[in-house]
Amino acid sequence: MPRETTPGETTAGEPGKAILELPLRQLYAYWAGKRRGRTWPARADILPSEIPAILPYVVLTDVLEDGVSEGGLHFRMRLVGTDVAFGIDPTGQLLHEAVPEGPYRAHVTALFQRGAAGPGALYSRTRYDYADVAGPRTIARIFMPLATDGEAIDMMLVGQMRDRQIRADRSAWQANPPTISEVEEFRLP
Repeated sequence: MPRETTPGETTAGEPGKAILELPLRQLYAYWAGKRRGRTWPARADILPSEIPAILPYVVLTDVLEDGVSEGGLHFRMRLVGTDVAFGIDPTGQLLHEAVPEGPYRAHVTALFQRGAAGPGALYSRTRYDYADVAGPRTIARIFMPLATDGEAIDMMLVGQMRDRQIRADRSAWQANPPTISEVEEFRLP
């Protein structure tokens, strides 16, 4: 069951310490540092040249008002790091176009919508069980909103890491795992 925490519940009083994966923890610290007292940093504050070691795990998405779909948002993949794009490169596609219809699409769409809702950043670790293909068993993600005007979220900086426990034949984007279990989910300031 996903858990909600407050900053006081995180390790050693540092919210980022609760993130298990070092590159995602580094990405969160980078994003948090770019806020400079604002609710959200702007896309212009995020400079790829400052985070080259973690770019393979980065997704930059446009947050688009829909008005039709549940949640009222669409997400366009503007930039997809090489590790995230494993097996398929969804750059330029809307999230629902890049992911096959099924449980995984519903799960990922809901994650993106929760991530864009704020407040703060959303960290999630999810376990996936596949019936007939090898794929990543656990994927950790952190969703960090961006706002051009400092208030209205219009983009998200997303970090994503998959486990390396097995040799994956297909990415989760393609494999559409039938069984999805939230391992952990919490908000960070």
